[in-house]
Amino acid sequence: MDPLVSVIIPVKNRSEQLLSALISLENQVFRDFEILVVDDDSDQSPMEALGGYKPQTHRRGLGADLEPISIRWMKSTGRGVSAARNTGIRASHAEIIGLLDSDDEWSPMKLLKQIQFLHDHPEIPLVHTEEVWIRNGVRVNPMRKHKKSGGRIFDRCTELCLIAPSASVFRRSLLDDVGLFNEEFEVCEDYELWLRVTSRFEVGFVDEPLTIRYGGHSDQLSTKFHSMDLWRVRALASHLDSQHLSESESRKIREQIRIKSEVLLKGFLKHQNYTHLNEVQDLLKRAMDSKSSRV
Repeated sequence: MDPLVSVIIPVKNRSEQLLSALISLENQVFRDFEILVVDDDSDQSPMEALGGYKPQTHRRGLGADLEPISIRWMKSTGRGVSAARNTGIRASHAEIIGLLDSDDEWSPMKLLKQIQFLHDHPEIPLVHTEEVWIRNGVRVNPMRKHKKSGGRIFDRCTELCLIAPSASVFRRSLLDDVGLFNEEFEVCEDYELWLRVTSRFEVGFVDEPLTIRYGGHSDQLSTKFHSMDLWRVRALASHLDSQHLSESESRKIREQIRIKSEVLLKGFLKHQNYTHLNEVQDLLKRAMDSKSSRV
């Protein structure tokens, strides 16, 4: 019998952190899940690095007659985190998908609280949680703008990414409606997906810090890529003609494209980097033309 939840963990050269993530799954109160670890072209296979790690707990309680939590190790294409997550999602069969980054952890009650929420709110396709942030080993307090929430949050999601992959659990059917992660996005892939989700659906929220997120690593995408707003502007522009948005949400799209584009253009000129200058100018013009057509 298939488990209710498939937990997808993409990993690239983070075996030590991966072990902590896996142990946090073993400690879950809710245990009807499987684990799929997707190797995104690591230097050493995560399975080999962890000595063929196998969970010691069982899916439906404790007892020798019960199935142990299964863990599947698989390879991705080496095309980045989006492709790795998609590989795991396609290989899974559960009704509900949970995402966990290899350097993050779940508190023991996380999955139980989210499954309970989805059971109590059948109309909601995704639920996320509040988070604990650890940077370079020290707990930090998020700024007010990072405060998480539920409901119709599309306008807030245009400004910055407000749903962490590791904090999210969602119904598989959601991806039938909005699609998988966009593998063309080298970074901000979560921002792009959550825009697609929140443009069409309300989301649920458990206001408890049940996701532990670790930052400050030298291999984090946010430290490896510059001009992050370029990817955000590309994601925003895809919603300029959306039929799912209110007029105020459409205005928010145009406003954020303008704000982010102006920052990008100023930076391009300052550093004499003109590679994406024409693209950003065209996206900004398209946003302004869209505004004029609605007047």
